[in-house]
This record gives sequence, structure tokens and C-alpha cells, in this order.
Amino acid sequence: MLEQLITVATFNSERPAEALRNRLTDAGIRAEVLDESGTQMLFFSTTEPRAHMRVRVPKVDNDRVLALMKEWDAKDGVLREAVRCPQCGSSHIEYPQFSRRTGMAWFFGVLAAMRLIPREYFCEDCKFEWPEKEPVKPNLDVLNWPKEHSR
Repeated sequence: MLEQLITVATFNSERPAEALRNRLTDAGIRAEVLDESGTQMLFFSTTEPRAHMRVRVPKVDNDRVLALMKEWDAKDGVLREAVRCPQCGSSHIEYPQFSRRTGMAWFFGVLAAMRLIPREYFCEDCKFEWPEKEPVKPNLDVLNWPKEHSR
């Protein structure tokens, strides 16, 4: 039977993901880093992958790993660069928000590449979606007209 691996932390770059993997390995836990950048580029036409470095561990070690990461983060900031959900704090994130478990993923990737739908982060734990960057809110007057055009 294959051992099920689960994501315990997600990063935008390789360095912090590898550092966490090494630390988990030193603690006697089998861990791996999965680079999803190729999948994002191929299926979602993403030229700049986000949340693509996933640190994964066996599911049976999940509780122990989460406790260690919490301790290490408080002490050393090991999760300082992790992508986390702004709503629940989870690092179980996908970017873009489209499921990898469907044959239609490429279709949504094309729509996102054409900017017909936005690419957003997606928390797999609480299902919250948020943009990579907060949209700039225009400076409006009381009538919702741009202030630079009002007199």
C-alpha cells in the first residue's frame, strides 16, 4: 500500500522549503519537497509560479510535524516565508485556485491567461480565496467619482 503524503507547508521559493525539509529530516521525519512550478506553467499558463514549493510528509506524522513546526516557528521563524491563508492561517494553499484533479484545469488556465478570470490563492482547509496583491482602491468622492476629476 502506498504511503499517503500530505502538504504541511507551502512556499513561493525553494530555499525555505528545502530548509524546512532538512529540519524535518534531521528530526527523524521523512519529508520531501514537491515543486509544482511545471504543473502551474503547463496547465495554468503561469509564467511566475506561486505557492509551488510544497513540503510533504507522511499523513501518519502530521500531528507531530505540525507541533514541531509551531515550536520552530515561534523560536526561529521557520515558517516566516510560508504562504498562509489570511483567514485561517493554514499553509495548505493552491495557486491558482483551480483544481488539479480535473481534466478541465487547462481550460481555466487559458481563461486566466487571457485575464478573463483572476488567478487567486486558494486555502484547501477553509476554502478562502484571495488575490496575490490587494487591488488598489480608487480615491472617490461621496458620489463615487474619482477625486482628481471632481471640482
